[in-house]
Amino acid sequence: MRDRKLRQRLGDIPIPDYEEEAYLQTLKAARKINLHPERQRVSRREFFIGQLPFISRKVWTAKLILTACLILGILETGAAPDQRVWPLLSVSAPLLCLANVNELCDICRPGMREILKAARHSPGEMLLVRLLVFGFMDLSVCLAGAVLAADLTAGLLWQAVLYFAAPFSVMCAGCMTVMNRCRDENALWYCTAWGGFLIAAVSMLRASAVPVYEADRLFGWGAAAAAGSVVTVLEINRLLKDMGGMRHEINYGTAD
Repeated sequence: MRDRKLRQRLGDIPIPDYEEEAYLQTLKAARKINLHPERQRVSRREFFIGQLPFISRKVWTAKLILTACLILGILETGAAPDQRVWPLLSVSAPLLCLANVNELCDICRPGMREILKAARHSPGEMLLVRLLVFGFMDLSVCLAGAVLAADLTAGLLWQAVLYFAAPFSVMCAGCMTVMNRCRDENALWYCTAWGGFLIAAVSMLRASAVPVYEADRLFGWGAAAAAGSVVTVLEINRLLKDMGGMRHEINYGTAD
């Protein structure tokens, strides 16, 4: 009964006759648009620039605040700058690196890789963009702080760079190692603990009788910077390879 009433109502609906001329006009109008999505692919440069807005505002804000605190701290050292500037450089380095890790962990957490795998560009390329951006920014902060520190103290520019680069590279090495070998949900907490340990170690060494900022200790800073850089490069290479697959999703499952 209901089907009969439905057919009657459908029969009452006026259906326009098929007009071949209107169909041909629609095809001609579509050809004039000259729309070819396959020819409008995003270039590498556009992809790089397009990824910048996706970096969290919290990361940019944290980096700006840390940079401003570092520069103001160097300028406000006052008397005995050698005893204050060098530890300030060493302590700020792990904090800058930790701001980067917060963004990287968001990409590498379980469940996100499945979404990113659907994009044209691989998750490894998205991760590489962030590594390049953060590396350039941190290098700029390092050079700016080193120039100011070298100008206020009797130290050399490369000496100031070394006091910043050594803890920074060691922090990066530890964070990359953590991100490769532990569950992604807990990676940020482990990296935060590693950064706190480095800051505490630098603070305790400065408070102790060990002259860590003397000229004869520069070899140790250089060795730490070199070792940290090598480990960082190796771990980043491993992380980029793992981002191409679904290793963590297989081991730990996806996010709920």
